[in-house]
Amino acid sequence: MNLPSFTATVKEQICRIPLDKRCDTLAEVYGFLMFATAFHSTEIRHMTEQNAIARRIQQLFRQAFGIRIMPRNDTNINAKKLVFQIEDTDEIRRIFNTFGLEPERSSSMRLNRAVLEEDCCRCAFLRGAFLASGSVADPSKRYHLELVTPHLNLSREFMSLLQEMELEPKVTTRKANYVIYFKFSERIENFLTLIGASNCALQIMAAKVEKEVRNQINRQVNCEAANISKTVSAAGAQIDAIRSLENVLPELSEELQIVARARLEYPDYSLTALAETFDPPMRRATLNYRLQRLISIANEKQNPERSSS
Repeated sequence: MNLPSFTATVKEQICRIPLDKRCDTLAEVYGFLMFATAFHSTEIRHMTEQNAIARRIQQLFRQAFGIRIMPRNDTNINAKKLVFQIEDTDEIRRIFNTFGLEPERSSSMRLNRAVLEEDCCRCAFLRGAFLASGSVADPSKRYHLELVTPHLNLSREFMSLLQEMELEPKVTTRKANYVIYFKFSERIENFLTLIGASNCALQIMAAKVEKEVRNQINRQVNCEAANISKTVSAAGAQIDAIRSLENVLPELSEELQIVARARLEYPDYSLTALAETFDPPMRRATLNYRLQRLISIANEKQNPERSSS
């Protein structure tokens, strides 16, 4: 069974928000209509595959306008899509009049701010807009939330509304559409919280913490791996040098002989760990100096001409 997308999860959550206040109901259906598939003087239409949204649309139109709107399956494009459509001229005019809009000027798609005077109404408007055309990426993969509209004026006025609500959106174009989007996790969290999807906002916070912890662990592992690689490489060079001096090792100073034997006995120890094997423990700098001295003597033995010059 396929798990629902994060977008579907968000929309499922906000569809459960009660429509108790008349102003919020009107603001939400207003946002939905402005970002619906079609909102014109001759037709109101929207398509969805999500049953929760289908039920929400019916509830919104019933409570806001007293209109009973029934979906039909779109067998021409996708049988899973439910299509809501209103073509009755009187009903469309009544809906437009509710928001102080003129059906004859529907192509301009300008926001009527009088519907959005209260903070709760603004949040409800965002909720309706997101239900109609919003999407949000799975936070475990990336941070991205967007709303899409083909209307330039609507995109500009919607951007202005979001900025007034301190959400700081960005806008771009994609084909013939205007895409209002957020890339930063904190702004997506704020947007979801405002529209009532606080549980989903918490999921983004949790995903961010998980990513940060995972990245920190990866950095530590990479650092330790690099240190281990460096330790192994250095120890290998020291052991090779000591073995090449096997015949002359008894002629070297006792300090160098002791260090050589310790390195051969503990070939995989770091300098710090190797220094702790002595009684009393040797200073790391002293140990490193003596091992480097052994390497220098080995190099001189292998290249006597270079050492004499």
